[in-house]
Amino acid sequence: MPDEPCPFITPGRPRHPHPTPYRTATPTPEGLAYSFTVPGEARYAPVVRANVLAALRVHSIRYLAEPVLHVVTELLACGVAFAPGHDLYQSLRWSRETLRIVNWDPHGAHPSNPDAERTCEAGRRRQLLFLSCLVRECKGEWGITAASPSHEGTKVWVELPESGAMAYIARHG
Repeated sequence: MPDEPCPFITPGRPRHPHPTPYRTATPTPEGLAYSFTVPGEARYAPVVRANVLAALRVHSIRYLAEPVLHVVTELLACGVAFAPGHDLYQSLRWSRETLRIVNWDPHGAHPSNPDAERTCEAGRRRQLLFLSCLVRECKGEWGITAASPSHEGTKVWVELPESGAMAYIARHG
């Protein structure tokens, strides 16, 4: 068998598939889509906040930090309360001038015990009272949903529109 070069490398072309290995354009809010997992312990709140702040800064929406950091801290605290010691999944995504923040924890539903189901949801809603007020003031939405059928757990999601978050900052900043 003859010695042939890789079909993806042509003589005279650089070996790297892109002319420059790093992006040179500044990331925009539209490109914000991050997710990460943290241990379900309150002491990891600074890690979550630092990651979220870095994402906001890189995507030029650092000015939304005040309400966003409140939201992620509240979501983490709730996840820790309902699934202490278990991994928590956080995600951030920007779409249509709205930041969607999701926290997933492995505390699942109680299908065989409707009273426990109602107690858990009421407990989450009580714990997230500050979050509820903040999101309402930012003209956003939030909710608690079961995880997808293939996963156990609970997702708490928040949608913060840019305009509402900026109005919140103007009133409280």
